[in-house]
Amino acid sequence: MPAPDETISPPFTPKEREALLGISQGRTTTETACDMGVSDSTVKTYLLRIGGKLGMSERAGLVDLAYRHGHLDVPEHVDYVVELPEEQLTVLAGLAGGKTVEEIAADEQRPVDDVRKDARRLLRALGASSAAHAVTRGWQFRLLGPATGRETSADVVAVAGQA
Repeated sequence: MPAPDETISPPFTPKEREALLGISQGRTTTETACDMGVSDSTVKTYLLRIGGKLGMSERAGLVDLAYRHGHLDVPEHVDYVVELPEEQLTVLAGLAGGKTVEEIAADEQRPVDDVRKDARRLLRALGASSAAHAVTRGWQFRLLGPATGRETSADVVAVAGQA
C-alpha cells in the first residue's frame, strides 16, 4: 500500500475513477457499466487496474484507500450520529482495510456465520447496499477517515466503546 504522501503512478484514468465512484456509491457492476456506457467486464477491468495500483483487491478497501489518498472526493458528512456495536465496527474496519468476512472472522477468532450476520446488520444500519458502499457511509458518519481523529480505518476498533 502506498504511503499517504505518495502519489499513485500511474494515476487513475478518468474511466477508472468513474468506475470506482460508481461502486463507492452503492451501484452494482452492471449499473456502473450502464452509467458509463461500457460492458460489465470493462468495469471489472478498471477495478482490477485500480487494485493493482493500490495493491489491494477488495472493493471496500479500494474505496477507503481512494478516499485517504484523494483519488475520490470524500463524501459529505451526515449530521446525525449512528452508534454501532463493537462487532459491527470491527467488521467495518476490516472491510475498509481490504479484508473479506472470512479474514475478519479468522482475525477475531469468531465463527464466519456470526461475522456475516454482523456484516448484514452493518449494511442495514448504515443504509448501504454493499461493502464498498458501507465504507462510503462509514466516512459520511465519521466512523472512518481523518475526521475521526484516527490514523487508519483499523483504529476504529480501538475506540469502538468510546463513541
